Amino acid sequence: MQLSNETTLFMQKAIYYVSKPMAARGMLELTDRCLYFQVFPFDASFGIKNVSIDVVAITGVTIEKGDLHPKISVLADRKYEFVLSKGQQLYDRLKELQRNPLQQGADCEIPDMLDCPCGRKVENVFHFCPWCGKRL
Repeated sequence: MQLSNETTLFMQKAIYYVSKPMAARGMLELTDRCLYFQVFPFDASFGIKNVSIDVVAITGVTIEKGDLHPKISVLADRKYEFVLSKGQQLYDRLKELQRNPLQQGADCEIPDMLDCPCGRKVENVFHFCPWCGKRL
């Protein structure tokens, strides 16, 4: 399903509503780049195709309570609807990716000054301390 350089963030069996009367069973996988739905072979025999949605193309995500499991609606080039037992977890992951598509948080910022083991402050442009020569 995924490319080798992607990281899987979520995976579970789900139901994908192709249209109002038609649904397909399959495996839903969220990676750091795409949301994939791979249709199980029996449903694929009816001509239902796999779905691949780029995370950056997702413009909205909603969650609704269902009879048994929540329904997640993903808006991209069109509306995609999925029902799965861990729908809340998928919703939370998608909302986080929407807020932060490059997965960079405040903890990823590089400080202006680094602390060297020798006790001096060194600008972040150096790889080695200019006073003691240790690698930063």
